[in-house]
Amino acid sequence: MGQWSFNKGEWTEAYVFLRLLGDGRLYGADANFQKDEMTYIDIVNIIRDDVDRYLVFERFMNDQVASVKATDRDDITFKVVTAPELTEKAEFLYEKIKTASNKKAFPVPEIELYLKGLRLSSPKANISKDAAEEYGKKTDIIITSEDSLDSTKKTEGFSIKSHLGSSSTLFNSSSTSGFEYIIEGCDDESMVELNAIGSFTSFIEEIKKRFTLRFRGSRNDVFDQNIKIVDSQMDKILNCAVLSSCGYYDKPDSNTTEDICAVVTKYNPVGVRNPDVFYPAKFKEFLFDAFAGLTASKPWNGRKLLTGGYIDVDKNGDMLYYRAMSDDIFSSYLYHHTYFDRPDRGVSYEMTKATCEAKLMNRVLSSDEITNILFSDPVTQKKNLKKGDWGYIYKEEQTGEYIFAINFQVRFK
Repeated sequence: MGQWSFNKGEWTEAYVFLRLLGDGRLYGADANFQKDEMTYIDIVNIIRDDVDRYLVFERFMNDQVASVKATDRDDITFKVVTAPELTEKAEFLYEKIKTASNKKAFPVPEIELYLKGLRLSSPKANISKDAAEEYGKKTDIIITSEDSLDSTKKTEGFSIKSHLGSSSTLFNSSSTSGFEYIIEGCDDESMVELNAIGSFTSFIEEIKKRFTLRFRGSRNDVFDQNIKIVDSQMDKILNCAVLSSCGYYDKPDSNTTEDICAVVTKYNPVGVRNPDVFYPAKFKEFLFDAFAGLTASKPWNGRKLLTGGYIDVDKNGDMLYYRAMSDDIFSSYLYHHTYFDRPDRGVSYEMTKATCEAKLMNRVLSSDEITNILFSDPVTQKKNLKKGDWGYIYKEEQTGEYIFAINFQVRFK
């Protein structure tokens, strides 16, 4: 492997690793994400149970100076460093992360050299299958700690979310997640006109003016089955959320989960008697399950394998944590600190839009135009890897119906 080059989120995992070992304490957060001085964990060690190696970094006192010894799978010590040195490296890395571009991977040679000296093969963990099973698949860091509340020592997996770069994603979309709709009253000419509209908001506005949307269901069986583990009617609830977020229903004050839920509560898509209580509870369940293991593309059995919790790194580099318990404090935090977002619409959308634009001008796309869409770098023939594949209309051959899909993801604010 050549020089390390990682994005802000990946380098932040190394920052958390160095900072926790250096500082030795992590404070908890209350429901408003404020530091709770009475709730904290003291770091005993950090374990790197990766696919290719097993390392333990243990804090201890050496002549009244906090230090860390690094041992391998055979419990042989290969490195001893002081805690202040680790904190200094963490602060150096923080400055590099803070000033780097959000969208690009970048090297930090000084930290790469230092981490390699600790026998790390990457700034981010690549946890083994056994570790994922024991601590949770969304584990980014494994910590043995002593709890301030009861002095118990536990080894647990924590997920890391960073505000140093782009917003972290809680629920990731896949190319087949989201929902499909039938556009009633559409025809071939209208399909071409609508597909040539670039703005998705304008696209939806035109559909509202001219046609009626009929919900067809989830795009993929795995996605459908997973969300229905949360609730048997979760597809209808999320469908209403998605349609409100894009403006087909009443536009929410913002795309925060809380504001979107307010619109869903108003429409009451599954006809419950207590919508003001029911829908916030269902959104909280969905968000917690997304944190706990529910994804859009892999079958999920409803198992909430979370042993530790969630570490939040704010823009100043400060860290707080929430315990991963399905209680109102953590679920409410997710409810109040997430928003609905739409992922990229993908290459198929770009090709459809360009084709329809050309058709409206009574021409066809040139080979150069097609190449520029299919390849992000036409010279090297590097493929355009945008995988969204949604947000355009197509005609289904078997039924003659006009179909389009909307995809979504949920991010941290």
